[in-house]
Amino acid sequence: MFKGIGVDIIDLKRIERIIDTKKERFFNKVFTDSEIKYIRGKNENLCTIGGIFATKEAVSKVLGTGIGKISLKEIEVFHNNLGKPYVKLYGKSLFLMEEKGIESLHLSITHEREYAIAVVIGEGRLNYFRDIELKGMKDLNRMKNILPVRKEDSHKGTYGRVGVIAGSIGMTGAAYFSSKASLRSGSGLVYTITPKSLSNILSLKLTEAIIKPVEDNEKGHFILDSIQDIEEGIKDLDVIALGPGIGVDYERIRTVEEIFNIFNKPIVLDADGLNCVSKKPEILINRKGETVITPHPGELSRLLKVSIGKIQRNRIEYCKKASQKYNATTVLKGADTVVCSKSGEVYINRTGNPGMATAGSGDILTGVISSFIGQGIEIYESAVLGTYIHGLAGDLAKSEKGEYGLIAEDILENIPYAINLVYKN
Repeated sequence: MFKGIGVDIIDLKRIERIIDTKKERFFNKVFTDSEIKYIRGKNENLCTIGGIFATKEAVSKVLGTGIGKISLKEIEVFHNNLGKPYVKLYGKSLFLMEEKGIESLHLSITHEREYAIAVVIGEGRLNYFRDIELKGMKDLNRMKNILPVRKEDSHKGTYGRVGVIAGSIGMTGAAYFSSKASLRSGSGLVYTITPKSLSNILSLKLTEAIIKPVEDNEKGHFILDSIQDIEEGIKDLDVIALGPGIGVDYERIRTVEEIFNIFNKPIVLDADGLNCVSKKPEILINRKGETVITPHPGELSRLLKVSIGKIQRNRIEYCKKASQKYNATTVLKGADTVVCSKSGEVYINRTGNPGMATAGSGDILTGVISSFIGQGIEIYESAVLGTYIHGLAGDLAKSEKGEYGLIAEDILENIPYAINLVYKN
């Protein structure tokens, strides 16, 4: 995103007069040692001197200060092997650059016999909280306190082993989005456990994940014969995301039930995983391990046997009922997503926008929450932070592309920027 522009023109006769009377004082006041060395290497060419000086003036205009409030020597001009100029900032100038959200400076210098001109353009990503609106700002400190600081002495195993059990013929995108969202949210290792028929597709789409194909007898979905492979694949994982795009039938209901029986660590249950459970609720009711369920109103309607209309009129009440009935943390998706803990604590999320009502968005949320759980964040807090980050990523995407054309990939690609905003603000 364009963040600012600065232009400066220098009369080279002015430079010549200064050099004739007080060259060394001028050089030492304005230029760094590296710049002076470069200037002398160019035989103190007036165009070279004027171009570098004009650059410093132009940068000060991008920063909004002008020369006088910052040191000229905090702005340093270099040249690459082809002679292309570029600029680096230090001290107060660098601080002001970061404050303005400028991530890079683009420089062009030109000159002719009497003048040197420098043009500098500042570019950076949109600062959501400062440049758009303050939606969600009141919860920012809470989210920052939840988000752990990355350790210097760490490795990929430090940040969790997430398993994503997902996908069927025609629904590879669900497995892709949940897996990629976990990676984008900071997971060290993500294992995508999917029917063998889909493994080649997902190996191409998910180059950073570890693909674990399981037996499907070429049916393109999980079957009873998948269970042994799944059990082997999940035994060393920290958390499982279960359900995106798996479909619903007897074999898949039984598969979900067996996973619940053999895996006693946290499970984030979404989409068709929820639909499978709605056919046999005792699967979830009897589970011993921690569970997060992420229903939209239709899925919650099937789980609670209550109309969607009733749920939408009393979202907090029915979110609490789901947590109580199923002994789970519940994330009731929709406008102002409601998160409810097993003990009845409620958080209402304010980030997000209508453009996020798009295929794949819920799969991304599942991946984000799973990632935070895998990184060691407490279950309810992972659901709260994951919901906030997911919505914030959607708002960042909206700021660039609007609501109408928003797709899940846009949300996905903004997850790191959303986390960075929370981390740095």
